[in-house]
Amino acid sequence: MNRPQPHDDRAARLRAQIPEAGFPRGVGVASATTFALLLLIAAFTALYLSTAGPLSLIRADDQAGRVSDEVTASQQRTTAGLAQSVATSATAAAGDLQVAAGSGVFDTADDDALLSRLGETYDDWRGIAVYDLASQKVLATRGEPVPVETLRGVAIANLTVRPVARPGDTPLVLTALPLTGTRAGKLLVVSTALRGTGGELAKDTQQQVRLVTSDGAVLHTHGTDVAATDRPAQELLARASTAAAAGQTGVLTGEPAGKRAAVVSYAPVSPSGTGGSLGLAVVSFSRFPVDTVPARWPGLIPAAALLAIAVAGFVLLRRTVVAPIRRLRTDALAVAAGALGKPVRQSRIREVNGLTTAVERYRCRLRRRKPAKPVRPFLSAQLVIVLVALALLGWSGAVAATLGRQHAEVSATTLSEHGVRVTRSADTLRRSLAEGLTDLQSVARLGQGKEPDRLRGMLDQLAGSESRFRSVYVADADGSVVLQAGREALRDPGKLPGGEGLRQHNTSGRVPVVYAFTPLPDSKNVLVGEYDVPRMAALLAPAGGRVRVVDEGKRTIADTEGYLAFDALSDPALIKSVDAAQSGKDARETTPSALVAAQRLADKGNAASLKWVVVAEQPIGSLGLADNTVRSGARVAALLTGVVALMLFAWHFLVVVRPLRRVGAEARRIAGGDTGAVVYPQRQDEIGTIASCVEICRQALTEGRVRLGEVRRPTGAATDETELIQRIEVDVEPRRQPAKSDYLSWLDGAGV
Repeated sequence: MNRPQPHDDRAARLRAQIPEAGFPRGVGVASATTFALLLLIAAFTALYLSTAGPLSLIRADDQAGRVSDEVTASQQRTTAGLAQSVATSATAAAGDLQVAAGSGVFDTADDDALLSRLGETYDDWRGIAVYDLASQKVLATRGEPVPVETLRGVAIANLTVRPVARPGDTPLVLTALPLTGTRAGKLLVVSTALRGTGGELAKDTQQQVRLVTSDGAVLHTHGTDVAATDRPAQELLARASTAAAAGQTGVLTGEPAGKRAAVVSYAPVSPSGTGGSLGLAVVSFSRFPVDTVPARWPGLIPAAALLAIAVAGFVLLRRTVVAPIRRLRTDALAVAAGALGKPVRQSRIREVNGLTTAVERYRCRLRRRKPAKPVRPFLSAQLVIVLVALALLGWSGAVAATLGRQHAEVSATTLSEHGVRVTRSADTLRRSLAEGLTDLQSVARLGQGKEPDRLRGMLDQLAGSESRFRSVYVADADGSVVLQAGREALRDPGKLPGGEGLRQHNTSGRVPVVYAFTPLPDSKNVLVGEYDVPRMAALLAPAGGRVRVVDEGKRTIADTEGYLAFDALSDPALIKSVDAAQSGKDARETTPSALVAAQRLADKGNAASLKWVVVAEQPIGSLGLADNTVRSGARVAALLTGVVALMLFAWHFLVVVRPLRRVGAEARRIAGGDTGAVVYPQRQDEIGTIASCVEICRQALTEGRVRLGEVRRPTGAATDETELIQRIEVDVEPRRQPAKSDYLSWLDGAGV
């Protein structure tokens, strides 16, 4: 049976008097914490740096491949853009009516004359009717028959837009405006064709675009038909319609069937500025090839290497830094407790060696023995910490330079989808410019024969409600502004071109000036609308990436990112694509770093005179491809490991090395004979305990071995100067008893 030795009991009692705090204190906490963090990073590297996802080993569907995240994200952006285009088309007539309301056209009491004037002004309206809600009768009509029966029982208090299905044809949009004055209680109802779902579709994906109502009814389809017997596809479409009816936007992916999988994206149609809701949603259905990824776990080797470095570094730090300090603490407690018979174990670590040598000298001096020859150190704790940190930083740099810089392969489908989005964005911009000119032409026809001041209501409405214009004004024959609405005109004064159309005013300056113009009938004045360039750029955002509009000289007119006006293109790939688009050739290619596509704005019509090209570049690194996921994960792992390496060095240096050096310097000073200054323990950990033991030994060397075995805490601050007051020996003479003669002399002096 092992009995505790007396000196062990004394050391334990002394140890109980010296407090040591828990986490984050302690010389071993830094190595343990960084080791745990490195294990987590190694697990992240092994699992996340996978081209098939971290759960692919337990998911059977990943073994057959899946549709890339970039394809699904692209479909969602495209569908959201289509929904916005449908909403713009649905509210076009509502905007026209708001502008017409300020023209005085409703002042006439003749319904037929009113409808004739409106029909001549807005030639894209399919039919116009004046409808009496009370009697539910059509009082006047022009153009195609207006299906006003769909408005029966509907409470219409303000401008309202409602879709109407037409089997086998494009849906109609009914725009109802409550009339006032002598026509109070009646509605002006306009029917227009709902556009926005047409245009180019990706042929190799069997794409179909649907317009569905909130109850799931299909109003219109465009593209390849989806078989009614295809139950998985029909279930996806039903789920998408339900989610879109609830106002949600998203994308659904079906199970792979062969080498393709169904992708359904959806978005609600949300018009603004009108009463009621359209209750429509755009649902896009496509079949995309699934991606098969040959290299599934490229992060396993880096994870194994990091694990090996973490284990080796942890063992090295424990054996060369933590263990010697804890061994020194045990021996220092024994010496400070008065157990002087056992020598202090020496260390080869430089920072610990100075302390072990000093404590051993204390022991020998208190025992009045000659100390043995000290052991020479050969390794520094700081050097060990630096080596471990450098190994981690080397791993971080190697992963960042290999997996963190690998290039992803882009499929032909992804490039085709990018080109389709650019084409749609160019078409959206073209229609916006053309519709702006149409709005000016309508205002000009409504203002025929009126003085410019009579047009102010329409100009204010056009500049306020139609945000495509930043400024709308009437210019005279010399180009000077006569009447203006909106912001100040940027066009330089000067005579305007003859006729009507679209023009780019400048090729240099601070802001591009693009305007539409049309002459006012029976007048020498011209109606001009300057387009808002930031809004033009916003129309291009659904294409994804950075999209620019450049003119014939390849100067930047609009950009979805920050830019300088008229800044010329400098990237050879962009210049090549613009040249190809201007010549009518295919302008879609993949560069080592980006997808590049260009599309001429218009081949005919008023917009063709601008000679603009829409060019877009989508960085490959921003695509949701499997290789990009690995690359991003590698960069994250490299960054985290670098941070842990720096934390490991800083933590050990500040918590272990520096305090150890400070206590070592104090201990060597005392061992050299300077015992005047108190040693204050500045930390509540193993090093603080060693400092307390050094202070106890200092007191014992000064006052005798009686001071060993207990902690006497000094008062004051650690920065106070300490003075040692030497003991003063005073010899006191024995008091002499007064003699009798002295007593008598005292009585005489007192007069007794």
